[in-house]
Amino acid sequence: MNKEIIDLAEKIFTFLKVEDYSKLKNTLNIIEKDYPNYYKIFEKFKDKSLSEKVSDVLSDVLDSLTLGGSSLALLGKKAEKEEKEKELISQKGLLKNEIREILKNYSEPSGEKSFLEFLLEKI
Repeated sequence: MNKEIIDLAEKIFTFLKVEDYSKLKNTLNIIEKDYPNYYKIFEKFKDKSLSEKVSDVLSDVLDSLTLGGSSLALLGKKAEKEEKEKELISQKGLLKNEIREILKNYSEPSGEKSFLEFLLEKI
């Protein structure tokens, strides 16, 4: 696998690790089964660090706090959530475009092309 594809895949996995860890785990599980040679390169993304786990728990706790029966998280969070969703869609679009650009270089079927098509589908 060439450096450009490895860098792009790492960028995608870093994005998923931050934004959708369960999707990352599912994707890596499929890669482990279907692309075992590539999995060895990317398996480091499967484990969450202790600080990431603590951050997830704190986020859940803060989101559950209430004031007078209303969730504190809802106060001002709706606009923030919508903005974040727009940003996520934009980031996904950029990553997909990078994959499509690399795929233009492949006219014949290959393992790398198949892997890139898989990533394009999974983002």
